[in-house]
Amino acid sequence: MSLTVAVFVPPIHSTRPPPRDVPIARALIKRSNEFNVVFGFQLRNLENTVRIIGSTISGQDWVQTTSTFDIIHDRFPSQIRHQHFQQLHSLTTDVPWGNPITTTLLCRDKLACQRILERSGCHIPEVLDNYETFESALEHWGFGFLKPRYGALGIGVTHVQPGDPLPVRLTSVVPNQTDPSILQRGVPPPKGWKGMSVRQLVQKTTSGSWVPRTAVLRHSKTDVVVNVARGAQASPAKEILPPDTIDSIQTQSLLACSVLDTQPNGATNIEFGLDFVIDPHFKPWLIEVNSRPRGRLEFLAEQFPEQYGNEHEQACIQPILTLAEVAKNNKSVG
Repeated sequence: MSLTVAVFVPPIHSTRPPPRDVPIARALIKRSNEFNVVFGFQLRNLENTVRIIGSTISGQDWVQTTSTFDIIHDRFPSQIRHQHFQQLHSLTTDVPWGNPITTTLLCRDKLACQRILERSGCHIPEVLDNYETFESALEHWGFGFLKPRYGALGIGVTHVQPGDPLPVRLTSVVPNQTDPSILQRGVPPPKGWKGMSVRQLVQKTTSGSWVPRTAVLRHSKTDVVVNVARGAQASPAKEILPPDTIDSIQTQSLLACSVLDTQPNGATNIEFGLDFVIDPHFKPWLIEVNSRPRGRLEFLAEQFPEQYGNEHEQACIQPILTLAEVAKNNKSVG
């Protein structure tokens, strides 16, 4: 049975390295006889059949191809390239997506997603959307984070204290647009640190169970915004945080994934990146769920290739393996 997974990716204008130098491609080469994978961002409706125009791996090289497909792994920047994404989606409404667009939209709405997860028992700092309450809440909390409700990539997020400006709308990740502001209570870090956050990647296996990958800790003694690009360190969380903290992060992550699976079209949820901040008692607080998680494990693989290189490759390919299994089962039923 031949099947194809289409991976929607943004246009790549630079020279693409050979497959052996790309972790996901190296992993796919080892599974080349099981299914086809095409990476691309262009679709064409030819003879009443939608095809993807893109690149696949043949031997040790990239080759151009035009192919039908059975299922979609969505890695396209749908907010930054909103119009292009709408075209992709309109042509593929009858094809399963992982993660589905309904899940992506829910995770993008930080307020709606938080309210659902709060009711499930996840530890989440308070979030307010009533602008009239922001100033008094900030006085009570001491500090917080002002965020665009539908934001991504950290765009528009501001660390605020009493007396700071609190704009009612903030810059959106969508070009030339703004989003309504929400205010999230700040969580102070452990003693001696300015900021400490954890990215927990959780992925669905081919059997349908959720598996946590090695959590990545970002920490800084000088910057409350713990971003590696701004100088924060990236380390394996298990080497610095207490075991109970790691257990709580994994428990909350698995709970959040199970809750999101119950939402519309949740059956094809395949991966989430959950962000936690750590308080002075090393209690983790869930602050965000990302439906298109990006390579925090890559940091560890670059620093410690012998320890984390294989896990990084597996994390890259796992969503494709799971979607291929879903497509295979769909064909069998059909």
